[in-house]
Amino acid sequence: MRKAARLDLVVILILVLIAAFFRFYRLNELPIGLWRDEAANGLEALRVLEGDLAIFYGTQEPLFIYLVAISIALLGRNPLAIRMVAAVAGTVTIPVTYLLVKELLRSTHQRARTVAFLTSLWLATSYWHLNFSRLGFRGVLLPLFAALSFYFLWRGWNQLDSHPSQRSTYVWLALAGSCFGVTFYTYTPSRFLPLLLIPFLILAARRTWMTTRAAAPMRRALSLNVPVFASLSVFVLSFVVIFGPLALHFLADPKSLWVRFGVSVFAADTGEPLPVLLARNVLRQLGMFGFLADPNTRHNPAGRPAFDLITLGFFVIGFLLSLRRWRKMPYLFCIVWFLAMQMPAILTYPELPHSLRAIGALPIAYVFPALGLEASWEWFRARAVSLPARWGIAVALGLCLTLSAGLSFRDYFAPHPAEIELVKAFDPRFVEIASAMNEFDDPDAVWLIPVGPHDEQRMAYFVVDFLYQGQALHHYVRVDEDTLARELTEACQGAQRALLLQRTEDCLAQPWHEPYADSRGLLAFLLDKHGKKVETLQLGSFDVLLYELPDNVAFSFPSEFQSLNVNFAQGLRLTGAAFGFDAEASTGAWAALQCQAEAVPNVDYAVQVAVTREDGQPAARADKLLLSTEFQPTSTWAPGQRETEYYVFEGLPRPGGGGYSLEVSVYPADVGDGVASPPPTWGDRRTTVVGTILPSGELLVQASTTSSRGAQ
Repeated sequence: MRKAARLDLVVILILVLIAAFFRFYRLNELPIGLWRDEAANGLEALRVLEGDLAIFYGTQEPLFIYLVAISIALLGRNPLAIRMVAAVAGTVTIPVTYLLVKELLRSTHQRARTVAFLTSLWLATSYWHLNFSRLGFRGVLLPLFAALSFYFLWRGWNQLDSHPSQRSTYVWLALAGSCFGVTFYTYTPSRFLPLLLIPFLILAARRTWMTTRAAAPMRRALSLNVPVFASLSVFVLSFVVIFGPLALHFLADPKSLWVRFGVSVFAADTGEPLPVLLARNVLRQLGMFGFLADPNTRHNPAGRPAFDLITLGFFVIGFLLSLRRWRKMPYLFCIVWFLAMQMPAILTYPELPHSLRAIGALPIAYVFPALGLEASWEWFRARAVSLPARWGIAVALGLCLTLSAGLSFRDYFAPHPAEIELVKAFDPRFVEIASAMNEFDDPDAVWLIPVGPHDEQRMAYFVVDFLYQGQALHHYVRVDEDTLARELTEACQGAQRALLLQRTEDCLAQPWHEPYADSRGLLAFLLDKHGKKVETLQLGSFDVLLYELPDNVAFSFPSEFQSLNVNFAQGLRLTGAAFGFDAEASTGAWAALQCQAEAVPNVDYAVQVAVTREDGQPAARADKLLLSTEFQPTSTWAPGQRETEYYVFEGLPRPGGGGYSLEVSVYPADVGDGVASPPPTWGDRRTTVVGTILPSGELLVQASTTSSRGAQ
């Protein structure tokens, strides 16, 4: 026994080292960025550190959040602190799985330790488990506590079967019940685990009862089964004590129990009969193990099935062997566990296969390829006639396992051809933004961060909320013309300076960013109109614009427009214009143009607004893609749609005696490639001389239209 214990210790140490390497290697670099759901866990963890303890956080179970709170207290507010919890949990899952499988198969398999080692080694190098062990998602706790619960359960049950009078049996089953209760605090699919546990307990108790009843009279059989029912009572009582607070919460707030019902097949409106939908879901979800890829890049950065072909081959062998041996409780337990934990994914309808919702099957999923590999070795060994042949077979099978691990490493850590998909999935800009905000913090300033007009992407800024630790207040301002001026005024009250985050790319070049980008430059327009820009800090994909603010500033959009009636472009009419010089800046001006779609324009237009001197040379100009309030280009506008576009001219001095001319040129733009400042020479241009800017700053409208004039 001591020799076996030492062997187990050595094996566990090897497994932990391998698992830790895969889970901690470059953890501070990969995954890139920090996804909003991970940041949301960090924000909830900050609430915990402030003393706001809860049994349920919004739509989430609390255990992962409590662990993240501990990690943040030790490591600080950074992405690593959130992902460290997942990496530790993923690493610990490996030795627990080894103990579970060894205990599970010890009475039915001669080489239970070998199968346990192969299972845990496969899991340690598993692409599926590796990915979720490096993400700050709570789902990674479910495999750990499920494996821990069932290890204690089988340890206690096996001991009860062989030595029913030992008191340590009650300890194992008390631990099993407690861990099983904790499992419900990890991740929502844990609610499907009773589909496995209840049949197991019923069958196990029935088998014990039938065995004793056949060998003894009724009264004697009852006395022999007292330890069994007492042990099960300890398990149930321990479970109730731990699960009780969460159960009371569900009774008090039933909607939190059904919070994910909206993505279930029962709420789907696909027009298909439910049996057809379920059958398709079964095929798609099971296809994850070799044929289909989870379409969510965060769950599957390499875009590959959960199993490689090597793992799939041995899985099929092991699963068929388990089906053949289903009358033996351990194999039936493995089969039911694997299938039951596919149900959380099968019973949903979007984005199948779904590797995260099936994560509860992870510890047991790799038992089957381990059984398949071990059976293959036995089959080949029985037919090998010489020792070298057996060594060759052993090396070949070992290379299969090594190749599977190498594929996992390559697929996760190697650069991917579609790297832009990773950027879309994790959106690292927000980590960059928070880093810049921390670096350029100013206690007398206010940070202004634009969000979409409908606030639909507010969750994206959870990353900034979590990572920003500066002294300056930060405000999220909706880019909505109806409310923007008022919100901006409120945000800037009492601040001497404003720091504006502004993207440098055009939103249409990266359309997934469009909901939370000020693509029309409305914030910059108001700040230029009422304040004074003193500095522009260029930080790659975005700029930080620093403005000096006047006391008691009150922002407003232009309200008085000079009427126009000019054919602006095909399907568009220019109906009004306004112009003014910046209030606080010595050089700088702004212009606003109103236009209306008379019909649906057949192209997308860009506009160049130029302020020209008496000699016809431009003193300042601005180029922009013409967009609606919903950030849509002109080809999507409806007849009668009215829009206002705003322009800023930096470094424009006030005019002399002759004044300036305000000219507008319109030309087709290639929206497919994204347009920030399109070349003014693209295609034919119609140039409209809107009017003259007098030395007083007043715009005197004349509205004449000329043909294309070439480059300015």
